[in-house]
Amino acid sequence: MFNKKNLYRIVFIFLAAFFVMSDVPYTYAEDTCVDCHKDDKFRVENRSLFEYYSDWKDSVHDLAGVKCMDCHGGNPNERDKKAAHKDHFLSLTAIEKASFKLIPQRCGKCHEEVLKNFAESRHYKALLEKGTGPHCSTCHGSMNAQVYYTSLVTWTCKECHNEYTKNRPEVVGEADKILHCVNVSRAFRNWVSNYYSDKEPEKVKEINAQ
Repeated sequence: MFNKKNLYRIVFIFLAAFFVMSDVPYTYAEDTCVDCHKDDKFRVENRSLFEYYSDWKDSVHDLAGVKCMDCHGGNPNERDKKAAHKDHFLSLTAIEKASFKLIPQRCGKCHEEVLKNFAESRHYKALLEKGTGPHCSTCHGSMNAQVYYTSLVTWTCKECHNEYTKNRPEVVGEADKILHCVNVSRAFRNWVSNYYSDKEPEKVKEINAQ
């Protein structure tokens, strides 16, 4: 039966639960880097830090499970700022002081084959010799990196290779031709795979292995 005595019990239980919960310290998520840097206060205090988080959130790196510590180091289990930034932490300032030479090695931890090919390029040689050559982030961005399609590559190349800079502007046209040939080759390979997969499976397998 519902009476005043039962009502007092309910109120007492509710208040007790409220005070107990209010006394529980704030609990962080699995990654304290994300907890801190997603805070809206960075929109005013340090907008670039908030934009780094925004670019990373739901990006290809985020969806692949790449976290802050994978590239920057640090300890994502620490609440304190100094403690979180202590363990082998590499800030953007540290990267800048190293003339961005460390970025390819960081990206290469996951993209080994890409780093191997990049290390043989003129871009990488310029980066090592002059410290001003382009690196991974120059073209692909840092957080929300994407695979480039032909027109996007063309416009990206134009950032450095154009008539104004006089830095080999013909490179843009050469890159466009190469990518066009690659696209045609891929289209032909797909057609062969679809049309001959049942008729000549061994030959199709051989072509796809090249």
